[in-house]
Amino acid sequence: AAGMAVGYARASGKVGVLNVHTFVGIGGAMATLLDAYRGGIPLIVTAGNGDTNAVIREGGLSGDLVTLGKTFSKWSAQVDHASNLGLIIRRAFKVATQPPTGPVFIALPQNIMNENIDFAYEANPPLSFSRRRPDQESIERAADLLAKAQKPVVMLGPGVAKHQAIPEVIELVELIGAPAFIPGMSSDTLFPTTHRQFMGASTGSPDARRLTEAADVTVAIGTQPTATKNVIQIDSDPWELGKNAPVAAAIEGDIKLSVAELNTALKKRMSASDRQVARGRAENITVEKEKLKANWLAQAEKERNPSAEGPMPASRLAQELAKVLQPGTVVVDESWSYSPTMLQYLEFPEPNHYFRHRGVSIGQGMPIAIGVKLAMPDKPVVALIGDGSAAWSCQSLWTAAHYKIPVKFVIIHNASYRLVKQNKMRQLGEQVRNKSLGLDLEDPVIDFPQMAKSMGIKGQRVDHPDKLEKALKSVLESDKPELIEVPVEGRI
Repeated sequence: AAGMAVGYARASGKVGVLNVHTFVGIGGAMATLLDAYRGGIPLIVTAGNGDTNAVIREGGLSGDLVTLGKTFSKWSAQVDHASNLGLIIRRAFKVATQPPTGPVFIALPQNIMNENIDFAYEANPPLSFSRRRPDQESIERAADLLAKAQKPVVMLGPGVAKHQAIPEVIELVELIGAPAFIPGMSSDTLFPTTHRQFMGASTGSPDARRLTEAADVTVAIGTQPTATKNVIQIDSDPWELGKNAPVAAAIEGDIKLSVAELNTALKKRMSASDRQVARGRAENITVEKEKLKANWLAQAEKERNPSAEGPMPASRLAQELAKVLQPGTVVVDESWSYSPTMLQYLEFPEPNHYFRHRGVSIGQGMPIAIGVKLAMPDKPVVALIGDGSAAWSCQSLWTAAHYKIPVKFVIIHNASYRLVKQNKMRQLGEQVRNKSLGLDLEDPVIDFPQMAKSMGIKGQRVDHPDKLEKALKSVLESDKPELIEVPVEGRI
């Protein structure tokens, strides 16, 4: 339920509403709610509590929910008087939607819910909170840095989408001739992937890391910067600015307004020759992007084995998906270590068509996909889910079947927590290769098609890559939720 609320809020641009069962429900949803808090996702979270007169007796379903709620919310409160309910609900929506946005928690004691009250709820009108303009001095300082930059890089985080700042960011990237990156696997694609200057995830390849590490100025917009030299950071939340590393220019304010004003200041500084140099940088980025794409395709061709039965290269799965996904398809990606490969082949020319969970906790992809579909009922929604993630939230299949929510689930199956094993190898070296480390999902291997069938969803497994295109088409053309399991290479 928490993942569904998050998916709905992110895809609709509205507040997600989640009701959980006492502290038990809060505990079950905690990981998702912590990620929602860190990702600035506006939610109203409610939970029932025991009778206020019985809390002192420490009943089984009673507790200090307000303190518990503070761990994942901007504001946490309990309704202790029925007459305050309207005020608290109105304040909750105000706090959740006022920048920096985020979850709010309300505890509802049993005796309060049994009362009858008369009240007229009057919501705050849309856009009732003004957008904060940036300080002009910080804009000028940033413009001075960028006007002199020879190798600028732009990093894009969730704040860009939240503030609907994509047109302004595109103008900035084109103006200074910089590559645009998303910071890592836990970020949405906030920039048109078909744009010639979009280079994908900064952690996606050695080539990406080479470009980011060579930057003489880095602009981090709505995200934490990884660079430490000549950093310009733009965010609506003052807490985020300079939080983990020094910044040369910190711009606090509405991200859309801030980037627009930075663009205006840059245009005043850049001569015709400056703009020509920036266009040359953009051309070089385009050439670099085409080379990388050619390298990916060449590598995929090397990996292709038409007679192979069993686990296939992730690149083959990505290529087959690229063939069959229709324009306008929304993809929710929780394939973890395979996400960079998916982004190499799948294209998203429009914003709000590629979602990843904002955070690091596992198992959110399937419920987020259901929430996205509820918010975007006219769009086909495909969930790319690692088998480890699917094991955490497999009950989502029952929800999709029960409520007839036609999400298509593609389970990317390598029978292991591959990303965690990769990290272990970085820490401990080759000595741990081919060792389980408690991270293999085998003996028995989970049969996700059978699991789907037990929950009322048609499921199938495709072992041969040449059969994949036809199978994917069949699943995508269905008007019902369906699951397809694809074994992929990558065991470590």
